Amino acid sequence: MTPSPNSNSQLSYLPQPAIDRIAQMSIFDTGCAAHQMLEHIANKWTVLIVFALTQGTKRYSELKQQIIGISPKMLIQNLRNLERCGLIERSVYPTVPPKVEYFLTPLGASLVEPLAVLGEWAYRHIPDVQAALQQYDSNPPSDHHWEPK
Repeated sequence: MTPSPNSNSQLSYLPQPAIDRIAQMSIFDTGCAAHQMLEHIANKWTVLIVFALTQGTKRYSELKQQIIGISPKMLIQNLRNLERCGLIERSVYPTVPPKVEYFLTPLGASLVEPLAVLGEWAYRHIPDVQAALQQYDSNPPSDHHWEPK
């Protein structure tokens, strides 16, 4: 699905204060806590799982059905990672077979707005990125790219 041509491509927030704050961090250093946190939350599966759980508590099978393309192994790994980080909780009910449900914690809910901004940006810029991909792919690579030695 692509946005309508009339959609406003301007963002509804001002990123500069956040950029200024990030500049004060050591985020490019792997030893930085913020860098390490990004490793836990900055992947497409995390974003999609969090978005799915904004709709309410879900069972594994519901998440697997809703998040098209995620493998069972990847879903389990990401659910465990999000639980470990305190972003989601898992409730296990003593039934046969056991019933397991996942839901956002307050910490996980605090991640929804920043991820929604990212999702909104992605949606609004689908045509721009598709045009850039087509432009790049239709031109043979030049020899002007810097190559590390």
